[in-house]
Amino acid sequence: MSAFSAAAAADPGRRSGWFLAAPFRPFFIGASLFAASAVPVWLWLYLIEPVEVAGMPALAWHAHEMVFGYLPAVMAGYLLSLAGAGAGEGALPGRSLALLFFLWIAGRLLPLVVPFAIGTAVDVLFPLAVAGLLLKLSRFPGAKQSKHGLVLFPLLAAASLAHRVFALGDGAADYEMVALLSRLGISVGALLIGAVGGRLVPELTRLALGDEAGGRVPEPYRRFDLIALLSLSAGLVAWVLVPSHPLTFVLAGMAALINLVRLLRWRGFLLGDLPTLALHGGYLWLIAGLCLAALAAPPASLVPADAALHALSAGAIGTMTLAVMARLAVSAEPGRLLGKAVRLALVLVHAGALLRVAAPLVVDFYRPLLVSGGTFWSAAFFLFFVVQITPLFAGRGRIRGT
Repeated sequence: MSAFSAAAAADPGRRSGWFLAAPFRPFFIGASLFAASAVPVWLWLYLIEPVEVAGMPALAWHAHEMVFGYLPAVMAGYLLSLAGAGAGEGALPGRSLALLFFLWIAGRLLPLVVPFAIGTAVDVLFPLAVAGLLLKLSRFPGAKQSKHGLVLFPLLAAASLAHRVFALGDGAADYEMVALLSRLGISVGALLIGAVGGRLVPELTRLALGDEAGGRVPEPYRRFDLIALLSLSAGLVAWVLVPSHPLTFVLAGMAALINLVRLLRWRGFLLGDLPTLALHGGYLWLIAGLCLAALAAPPASLVPADAALHALSAGAIGTMTLAVMARLAVSAEPGRLLGKAVRLALVLVHAGALLRVAAPLVVDFYRPLLVSGGTFWSAAFFLFFVVQITPLFAGRGRIRGT
């Protein structure tokens, strides 16, 4: 049984405990609703006039909430589910999960109404608390996957703190630091896609293909995957630190080529299962982001830097996180209507990402592409939010079957 199936099977079947029965539920539901609402709010703020939100310029707030708000929630739901399934029943009490979830909500809402220092402290507590819980779970046998978060969540906490502090300034140096820290947060998500996705995508592809592949199964995890991860790390570090340097052109370009070979080795072109194929699409967005990062740097300088940023965020992170969450939804609710809704959400999120990345490339249609891209992207997450809460209204028997 895969970790996904084990997490889904952990549901005790009681309506009162359904929400906290598995770590992915509260965080995936919360993250989906947050993504569906935060982007329209940002679009509305962008279309009226520059304002401050939570003590930051609206653009900085938008970047902060998507990188340091949405992303850590999905990471927490995924990594805690894997670690909890490996650690065994009772290793992650519902009370701890509830406190962690409310801490994440507090980090999204309190900065809007409390003094800046208090809001910042509450915001930073969530990734640190997740890291602490993952450290506790890592002591149980079988919870090795949680070690990714032991590094990434403290890094996100430090970057989130610095991002909010530098967003207070109005100088050129402050603006550059805010942009650098946004790229750093996005790179954390991209690295997680490369590391965890590199094992998850071929495994699920192998299961989806079954005997129909005629022996052409995805390549197992080998030395080439380590080379791909090292190249990805080098390309992302260059993009974070010196996005407009020829070094980024070389390293990001090499990383794109190597990871494209890696993706082809997984043989996604044999798939007919959309939820699994969407995982390959998410990884393809990672490659597209690296390509655009290379093309934005000299000597190419062919595309604006904004294109690479949103290919990695709205594209790679947005589509891959939704695809991973959809895998859980499909395994927990295999009904026909649910399957169609999930498929529509996956199509919408890819369409939204494509339009958002196209916006800075077609400057004459920037605003229409920006608004339509944000609308499609948000609609995908709202639809997925509705899909996830459907069992609450489907009766006790349906909940037991999740």
